Amino acid sequence: MTDTSERVTVRIPQDLVEKLKQIQKATGTATISDTIREGLERYVEMHLPPPNVRKVVVELSRQDNRELEEFVRDGNSVSVDDAVRSAVREYIRQKLEHPSVPPRVPRAEARATAGGSSST
Repeated sequence: MTDTSERVTVRIPQDLVEKLKQIQKATGTATISDTIREGLERYVEMHLPPPNVRKVVVELSRQDNRELEEFVRDGNSVSVDDAVRSAVREYIRQKLEHPSVPPRVPRAEARATAGGSSST
C-alpha cells in the first residue's frame, strides 16, 4: 500500500500536549501522532459528516461513560458509538411499537424522585 499521507508541523501548547498524553495513555494509542490523527479524524467527521448522516453529540456522566466503555470491553458492542446507535434504534423501535408507554425516567431523576426531592 502506498503511503499517501502528508507531514504537517504544528506548535501545540504544553498543557494541550499533556492532555493529549493523558488521552494516549487512556486509549492505548501507540504514539502521540496517532492520538492527534484520531482526534483530527473525529473532528473532520463531526464537521464534515457524509450527506446521509447527521452527527449527534451526547454528553454522559462519567459513571455512564465508564459503564458504556465496560459494556464495549465485555464484548457487548464493537464500539461506544455502535452501542449508542443500537440503544437509540431500540428506543425508537419500542416507542413506535408502544407509543402509549411513558418513557423511562433516567437514573439521576429516578434517584431524586425516590429521595423525596421534587422540583414540581
